[in-house]
Amino acid sequence: MSDSSFDDDDDPLLMQLVQATQRPAPTAQNGSNVMIPENPQNLDVPTNPANYQLQLFSAQGEISILRAQLELLQNQRAAEIALLRAEAKNAQSSAQEHVTVLKQTVDKLEDEKKFLGNEIRCLSAVKRRKVAENGTQIASNTDLHGRSDLANGISNDHGSEPRNSLQKPLAVAGGARIQLQDDWSQLTYHLWHYTINGSDRTSMAFLSKICTECTVEADGKLTVSANTPLLACLWDALLDVKHLRLDMLVLHICTMLLALISELLRLHEAGVPGILVSVPFLISIVHATITFKPSAVTEALAKTLVSSFSKILQKFVFVLHLNDEEGETFSTHSTVPYQRRLIENFILISALDVLENAVVVSTQFGPEFCRNLWNLGTLDLALLQQILPENTERFVSLVQINLVSSFVETLSAAVYEDYFCTTNERLNLLIVKSLLKVFIIDIGIKEDFMFYGLNRVLGNNLDFEKISQAVPSEPEKVFNKLLVSMPYPVKKRELSRKEEFHLALNHDCHLLNLRVRIVLLLEAIVVSNKMDLLNLKENIKLIVRIIGYEQNHVIHQPRYELIYMRLTIIAVFVRIFYYMIEEQKNINTLIYPETLYEIFVVLLRIAFASDSLSFEAHELLSQIRAKGVTDMGVFNKSCEFRSREIAHFDLYSSNPEKYIELAGIEGDFANGLEFPYELDTIELAREILSVCVNHDEADNLYYNMNKETQT
Repeated sequence: MSDSSFDDDDDPLLMQLVQATQRPAPTAQNGSNVMIPENPQNLDVPTNPANYQLQLFSAQGEISILRAQLELLQNQRAAEIALLRAEAKNAQSSAQEHVTVLKQTVDKLEDEKKFLGNEIRCLSAVKRRKVAENGTQIASNTDLHGRSDLANGISNDHGSEPRNSLQKPLAVAGGARIQLQDDWSQLTYHLWHYTINGSDRTSMAFLSKICTECTVEADGKLTVSANTPLLACLWDALLDVKHLRLDMLVLHICTMLLALISELLRLHEAGVPGILVSVPFLISIVHATITFKPSAVTEALAKTLVSSFSKILQKFVFVLHLNDEEGETFSTHSTVPYQRRLIENFILISALDVLENAVVVSTQFGPEFCRNLWNLGTLDLALLQQILPENTERFVSLVQINLVSSFVETLSAAVYEDYFCTTNERLNLLIVKSLLKVFIIDIGIKEDFMFYGLNRVLGNNLDFEKISQAVPSEPEKVFNKLLVSMPYPVKKRELSRKEEFHLALNHDCHLLNLRVRIVLLLEAIVVSNKMDLLNLKENIKLIVRIIGYEQNHVIHQPRYELIYMRLTIIAVFVRIFYYMIEEQKNINTLIYPETLYEIFVVLLRIAFASDSLSFEAHELLSQIRAKGVTDMGVFNKSCEFRSREIAHFDLYSSNPEKYIELAGIEGDFANGLEFPYELDTIELAREILSVCVNHDEADNLYYNMNKETQT
């Protein structure tokens, strides 16, 4: 009710109530008298007019409140009714759309059914026509064609006319192809088209040109006849197992190929020439088989793969020592042809890639299974220590980047809660120390090891061209032979200045990717409650120096196209350092006294990065993008374009605010100069500094670092 309810319209009613109190007591209509108390004080109804007025006002107020509450309830009910009606309408429209989609799907399936029926009839007709062309057509079919010819007024004397008329639909129907969907067909299709990274031919194409000079028997599972293409023998063996289930099929193929590889390596060690050339391609087929559907790999197969390829790696790990000063034991290997050394190097890389896949696939069987692989001797840990040695001198001379990449991925599959790698803590400490050395010691380009491998397209692949030369696609044009039993000689060529530049750039990209992967692995180790592997004084000293090392590269190459990787390494190491500080709460127990100065230097570069420069750079970037200039870089093209990819920014969106959004995305991505570091990294660096210094020291540091901007 409004304020108008309390106006002068209520005065007559009030006067009536007052007069009623002054009237004599009425008598009953029946003539009986009503007894009225003589003492008015005994009545409950007050006789004072002011009390009536108060009661009236109170009643009016209560009525107003009740009316307001009623109105509110009515409004709520109306809103609920409207909402329910809207939901019902939306549900009805959604259901209608679903029905429409289902109807369209049914129509589509019916059309496909009709099409397939017509295709089957067409193919059957083509088959009959082919029989007719060969002169073996049955009589009924002849009569049928004869009747049709007579009905069309065509004479049968002209035998060529019906034949020509039947060839037209044959050409149309010949393009139709029906692909079977069973497991065997899909797997063999995958194997047939499998191609090694960077190769211009499939692995099956290589095997179709390779043979052996003697008959090879692989444990009764596969027989390779002399001077017969390996592809033919392998394909005959695959045809014999069409009936197997997928997991048993994968198991059979892998064990068959492993038996063949083992026999070839045995013959190679016995001095049989020309045996080794097919091994890397057979290994690639094993890789293709287990990567087809990892869920089809059984536990038994995983153990077999790990143990078998560990043995293969033991046979070829010696190639890492050939260029070593201490490798006098392998001096006799210098007489080996160059093409054979290339094949041996590629076998080592390919075998470790397959071992990596086997360990990664084993993670689907649970942590206990993976723990047994590392602790029960299935995986050769001494072999892995040769690939990534802890000794600095051996590290410089032996380490090859592809092998380290595979080793790091293998270690990443061995990180679980409260568990890393092996139960031997000393070995784990050595592995972590070796991983940190990858950041301190540059891994150079190892000669004759420039392969992509089977798992990654990183680095350089120049040496695989030489392997293609060793197994030419048309050997008959070179040596007048149809098959290759021994690798053909390889011709070396000198690289131009431009090719050498791209070679170094690709290697640097590979190395930085490897370091990013390692630092993420170290962070995973810390998160898995294995902080004790990293919070050693020597390790923290290395971490601080690594941060300073990467910062120096950023300072000297501020426009480098791969600088975002270096900033990622710095950011993750700062996070790791923060985890250590947060757990210990006392930095003096973690570091050497002389390390504190290095911590100040590297963290101050991050914590007090120039905000004014970032603000001005962001303004300039916003102005340029607002004008629609998006196809060119402003500060660092690679960083700006990568920020778009990470943010999944749609450059062709119709949003009118997209240019402002684009400038914000590119401005939040660190490039080392205008936008030095990520905001999270800066905050963590300041948190660490607050532990290292008191408030007065922090104020003095901030004043000194920003003195120029303050003046």
